[in-house]
Amino acid sequence: MIDRRDLLRGALASALLAALRGSPAEAAPALTDEAFLNRLTFGATPQARADLAALGRDGWLRAQLALPARDPQTDRRLGTLRLRIAYEAGDDGEGGTWGAMDERRPLPSLNADPASLLPLVDWTRPMEYSERIRPAQEVIAAALPRAVHAPAQLREVLTQFWHDHFNVHALKDEYCAVWFPAYDATLRAHAFGNFRDMLVAVAQSPAMLHYLNNADSQASPANENFARELLELHTLGAPNYLNAAYPRWDQVPKGPDGVASGYIDEDVYEVARAFTGWTIGDGRWISEGVEAPRTGLFHYAEGWHDPYQKRFLGVEFPPNRAALADGLQVLDLLARHPGTATHVCTRIARRLLADDPDPALVARLAAVFLGAAEAPDQIARVIAALVADPAFAAPPTKMRRPFEFLAALYRASGVKAGGRDNSTHWQLSRAGWQQHTFPPPTGHPDRAQDWQSGTVLLRLVDYALYAHDTWFDGTASRLSDGLPPGIATLGDLAAHWAIRATGQPGHGLEAVFAAIGSGPDDPIPPEADARHDLSALVLAFVALTPQFLYR
Repeated sequence: MIDRRDLLRGALASALLAALRGSPAEAAPALTDEAFLNRLTFGATPQARADLAALGRDGWLRAQLALPARDPQTDRRLGTLRLRIAYEAGDDGEGGTWGAMDERRPLPSLNADPASLLPLVDWTRPMEYSERIRPAQEVIAAALPRAVHAPAQLREVLTQFWHDHFNVHALKDEYCAVWFPAYDATLRAHAFGNFRDMLVAVAQSPAMLHYLNNADSQASPANENFARELLELHTLGAPNYLNAAYPRWDQVPKGPDGVASGYIDEDVYEVARAFTGWTIGDGRWISEGVEAPRTGLFHYAEGWHDPYQKRFLGVEFPPNRAALADGLQVLDLLARHPGTATHVCTRIARRLLADDPDPALVARLAAVFLGAAEAPDQIARVIAALVADPAFAAPPTKMRRPFEFLAALYRASGVKAGGRDNSTHWQLSRAGWQQHTFPPPTGHPDRAQDWQSGTVLLRLVDYALYAHDTWFDGTASRLSDGLPPGIATLGDLAAHWAIRATGQPGHGLEAVFAAIGSGPDDPIPPEADARHDLSALVLAFVALTPQFLYR
C-alpha cells in the first residue's frame, strides 16, 4: 500500500477538486448535529456526539462555556510531551561558550512565572539562540494536542480566533518568544470574558508591547504601531477609518454620546501619546539610576508618558492625569463603541458561521455585545446569541483551514496527537498556516478563497494521506491498534472510519474501493501495517469529501 501512495495522491487530488466544485451546502441540507459540532469544535468525535445527544444543543453549549481555561486532563496530557532541542557547541564571540545539546524536554514554559524566563533575554548570559526562543516553541508544540484533545473545545476554537484577532508573531525575536506563553494564557483566560478586560490585558501584555513596539514608546515622538493596529484590527476596524472623508477631528460625525463615529489619523497620533510609558518590567533602563523591575510583567514608566491634554474620537482628555488614565480611557471608549461591536461581531460570525455573515445578524450580535458591555461573560453572551440565532441553522459553508483540517483528522482517527520535533508546524507552514508565527498583525485570513490555491489544496491531500505516518511526526499511534472487534471485511473497515470522520458510514467509500481495486466483501489483511495503511487511505478519501472539508 505504501508503494502506491504517489498514484493514490493523484486520485485524492481529483476527489478534492470534485468536492470543491460541488456546493458546500451539499455537505448537509441544514445544520445537523454533526455540523453543529464541527462548527463549534475542532471536529466531531464519538464522545462529542454522545455528549451532544445527552445534553442537547443548548445544554452542550452551556457546558462548554462553563469549562475553565485550564483543566487537569489537558495539563496531564501536555505534561507527557517531550519536545526535542538540539544544537552544536558554540560561542557568542565575546568569550562565552555553550556545549552541544540533543535531548527531549518537557514543556515547563507553558505555565512558568514570566520572571523566571527573564534570563533567556539576558545577553550577558551565553546560550544558543534556540534556548532563548524555547518558550514560544513549547506553545507551538502544545497547540495541536490542545486542539485535538482538550475537553474545552469551544474555548480552544475561540482562543485560536483571538490569536488571529490580536496577532503576535511568537518568533519575531527572543523577546516575543519569552513572553508568548503568558500571552497565550491571557487569551485563553479571557476567551469568553469581557472584551474591555481583554483589551486591557492585551495592551499590557509584554508580548504585544514588544511585538508592536509600544514597550519603547516615549513622549516626543510616540511610536504609532500599536495605536494604529489597536484601531484598525483590534477594535473599530478599517471601515471606520474615515481619514479620506474627514480631514479634521471636528468634522467627523458624532453619536448621541458625543463620541466620533470613526477615527482619522489625528486619533492615531493621540492614541499613541496615550500609551506612552506602557512598557515591560524586564530591568530595562528608564532614566538615570532607575530601571524597570524584573517581573516579566507590564510596567508603567511615568517619566516616559506624555502628560499633556489629548483628544480622541472627539473626547477631550485633561492634562496631568493619574497613572494609566489616558490609555485606560482610550480602551474604555473603544470597548463601548458601536464600530467595535460591529467589527468584533463580524469577525466572530465569520469564524463560526460564514465568510460573509448577514449584516442583519451582525447587527443583532452587536446589540448583545453593547448591552453586555459591563458583563464578565460578555463574549460568551455573544456566542450564545449567535448559536441561538436562526441564521446559525444555515448549512456548512466554511472550509476548514489547514490547522483545523489536521486537527479534525486526528480527532476523527482518535490517535494521540503531538510530535517530538514540531514537524507539524513546518508541514502546516507549507500550506500557509503559521501557527503563532504569522508575521503581519492581521493574523491568518479567514475566507475560503484564501485557502483554495493549488499549493494549499495539494498540502491538504498530503495531510489526508500522510498525517498518520511516523515520519510526519504528528502522532506515534497506528490506526490499526485501535480498531474495534468485529471488523472482518474492507467494507467494515471503511464504514468504521467513515463513521468516525463524518458520523455516517457511506461518504467516499466508492472512491476508496475503486482506488484500491478491491470490493467491500474482501477480507481485511492480517498484517497490522497493512490494516494501518488501508485505514489511512479510507480516512484520506473521507476527509476530502464536502462532509469533512466544510464546517
